[in-house]
Amino acid sequence: MLKSDSSLLTNRKPLFVPEWCNELCALPCWVLRVSRLGRSIAPKFAERYYDAVAAGLDFYAADKLQEALVGGEPWTQAIAFEGSLAVGQWEPVEHICCPLQPQPQPGDGQHRWLIERNGEAIELTAWDNVGLKEVFSQAIARISELVTIRQGDLIYVAHPYARMHLQAEDKTQCIYNGDEMLMCRIK
Repeated sequence: MLKSDSSLLTNRKPLFVPEWCNELCALPCWVLRVSRLGRSIAPKFAERYYDAVAAGLDFYAADKLQEALVGGEPWTQAIAFEGSLAVGQWEPVEHICCPLQPQPQPGDGQHRWLIERNGEAIELTAWDNVGLKEVFSQAIARISELVTIRQGDLIYVAHPYARMHLQAEDKTQCIYNGDEMLMCRIK
């Protein structure tokens, strides 16, 4: 789904839950910032097309999405409302895909990504350098088959099994190797 720029939530601004939303959910994501124009990009060249990575949260109204799916209607209201995409601090690709500091825990060769809601761990995932680069390359390749990507576009790569249920007054955080990359309050 393509979303408008009004969907973007930055600078630690809170998400105000729409009045019509009864069940707010979020998918934790890696966000890639596209750095050049491209179409039909082969996976082996994909890393040339993004220059920074951030943690993100893709918010959606689960109740409205279910209604749209059952009724065969557009998903727009459920997933493309104002503030429905939170993005954290941008990091150079090298810091995420091939970080020098902080080091992964000795012997495991992986990078840890922790999602918290109100200080409680929701999801802990781990990737090695090759796995994370592969995920990003496949995302760029798939999307560029459908549309031309342009400098400044954001590509959200969601973790499909890490859905979080949220409500007003929740605080969510994405922490990578011990450093907070994103914090968002729900109002």
